[in-house]
Amino acid sequence: MKISKHIHSCLLVEDESKTILIDPGNYTFEEKGLDIGKLEKLDFLLITHEHPDHMHMPLIKEILEKFPQAQIISNNSVKKILEERGINATENVEHSMFNILKAPHELLLGGRTAENTLFNISQKLTHPGDSLKFDKTCEILALPIQAPWGSFVASVEKAALLKPKIVIPIHDWHWKDAARRRMYDMASQYLSEKDIDFRGLETGEEISL
Repeated sequence: MKISKHIHSCLLVEDESKTILIDPGNYTFEEKGLDIGKLEKLDFLLITHEHPDHMHMPLIKEILEKFPQAQIISNNSVKKILEERGINATENVEHSMFNILKAPHELLLGGRTAENTLFNISQKLTHPGDSLKFDKTCEILALPIQAPWGSFVASVEKAALLKPKIVIPIHDWHWKDAARRRMYDMASQYLSEKDIDFRGLETGEEISL
């Protein structure tokens, strides 16, 4: 499995001869964190929830212009939004690569929330969107590590509890680079003591796992 990060929660995954893009949001679009022109193919587009930092319509339209056959998988809330714009999506897919679960979005100010989907891919990678309310993870966990709704400590302790082999931090656009790398170092040192490998990917950096 090859994984690269393209700002915030946007991951590009290649596995089993399939290419999968997760959560192409506004930060990825605005900072040109994903060069669609370099993608040779795209089989699936996964969207965890409707918030713009995970689902940015101009970027989605740009992706579909190049890859009109890409299958979009999300939840009912996202499906309705896309269908209003003439874009088809599905909540369920019969493909052995995916295990799709509901995971409650963490609460925002005023108790606001959103329908949120957790994706397990090839029984190797877990991407939970904006949720820490799940009890199991694959060997690789894409961990939302910083957010208005949460804390760095709660996120890292969640990873320590679940014990994945590898953590890839996501949802960290809000940090300046210097602060982000310092927090990565803190998480890496803490989790290494628990035999968990923390991989702080830079934009566009790819790893094979």
